[in-house]
Amino acid sequence: MKPVRVLAALGAICFAYLAVIPGAVVGATIDPACSGSQCSYSPPVTVFMVFIFAATSLALLASAVTLALYAVRPSTRNAGLIAIALKASAVAIGVVLLSELALPDPVAAIVIVGVCVPVALLGTARRSSRARPPAADTHRAPG
Repeated sequence: MKPVRVLAALGAICFAYLAVIPGAVVGATIDPACSGSQCSYSPPVTVFMVFIFAATSLALLASAVTLALYAVRPSTRNAGLIAIALKASAVAIGVVLLSELALPDPVAAIVIVGVCVPVALLGTARRSSRARPPAADTHRAPG
């Protein structure tokens, strides 16, 4: 077995394990072990948290499945599916982390978003402005 396939198989196991964690948090959000106003969220926040943790669990599970598919049958199509699943996992985890910060400290979340969004937009604009030189595709005669 090639080393890349072994790494993909190990990644599939790790991501399958990681998918269990937000899945368990869904259950803990719906039925918390403690009682009282300090332990529970309002119903709309509870629905949002259940949704985002379930989406994160599904995204991580999709990453595990695509890595397993690549380990079994490596192809460019399966590699592309891994990239999509990993991007979805990263976005879902980012939303979970921002949500967990925004619930107790909304001002801190606003500051972080206010700083990160312009930096990300500048980075994206900078990457897209790097065009190839105009003469990159021209063929010259030898000599």
